Amino acid sequence: MGGYLEGKYTGTRYVHSLADIQAKIWYSKKEKFSYNQRLKKSSEATETKYSIKINNFTINFYKTLSKFKNYDTIMESKKLNLFSNFYLPIEIIKITNSEFYYEEVIYTEEELLELAKTKLENELLEEIKSKDDIINEQVNVYKFDDGIELEIIYEVIEEIGTEEKIVF
Repeated sequence: MGGYLEGKYTGTRYVHSLADIQAKIWYSKKEKFSYNQRLKKSSEATETKYSIKINNFTINFYKTLSKFKNYDTIMESKKLNLFSNFYLPIEIIKITNSEFYYEEVIYTEEELLELAKTKLENELLEEIKSKDDIINEQVNVYKFDDGIELEIIYEVIEEIGTEEKIVF
């Protein structure tokens, strides 16, 4: 005959258990890719301009317009200092414009599929802790007149258990 003990417990209870808890988790990415793409290419041409800023007053040593039609701008500034931590209110600004152009590219279905698969796989592998934990891969391709839509699903076994202190 089973029973239980009634009464007041005044001692300290400790619970200690260890377990490896694993779960199947699905990671997926889906994106549409077009056969005709406009790629941004660098022309390797750059121009550098300088200016000096004293408090809120700026002196430009260049014309305001760039000689490029399409360009990216990188602006760097450096404050002048007398000692290691005493800065003057003078700032030298360097502006670098890098020219780029657009190139029209037409991919075949096989080229686009390979390009899309590589891109989505790299994005998914950044999210997954270990590539060895992938147990299943599913690739779905949906074709359209102007391109494809690619979906990649990874089934991954991951440790989901956490170690916590239980207080009664």
